[in-house]
Formats: sequence, structure tokens, C-alpha cells
Amino acid sequence: MRRTRRDTRYLLSRPWEGLLGIVGEVAVEWHDEERREVGVVSVLPAHPQELLTLDLSGQERRNMTVRVLESGPVVLVDGSIRHRLRLAIVD
Repeated sequence: MRRTRRDTRYLLSRPWEGLLGIVGEVAVEWHDEERREVGVVSVLPAHPQELLTLDLSGQERRNMTVRVLESGPVVLVDGSIRHRLRLAIVD
């Protein structure tokens, strides 16, 4: 019996479905209440149509569910790469 990491160790008879949320800070660039959209710059990329939770802090703490409309890389002045996301507010 081979014992490598590529060998199957456990196989579910019925696969589970789930969602993994990665915590990452974002900088909010803009907010359009009329179109119900938010623009942010993130260290982490996101996939179009992905549902996320945006936790805004400040004077008034607010959580909102958002859907990724667009995601693309952007190079900052210091040469670091970030991801600019356009998000639609779901709730």
C-alpha cells in the first residue's frame, strides 16, 4: 500500500457542498446608493457572481451581502498588486 499525499484517504459517498469565506481587509473606493454598488480594492481576488459578506466598520458598524460583478488586478504606486472589485449590494 502506497502512502503518498496523492492517495485517496477518505471518499464521501455523497459530497458535501459548502462555502469558505476568507477574511481579508479591503479599502472602499466608492459607494453608489442609487445603483446599489460598492467599489473596493482587495489583497485577495474574487470570482464574478461570488457571494461575499462585506463588514464595514466606522462610526456605524454594518454588514451587507454583496455579489461580485467585476474583479481585476491593479498595480499600486508602490508596485504591489491588488484586486479591484465592483460589488452589487444584495441585501
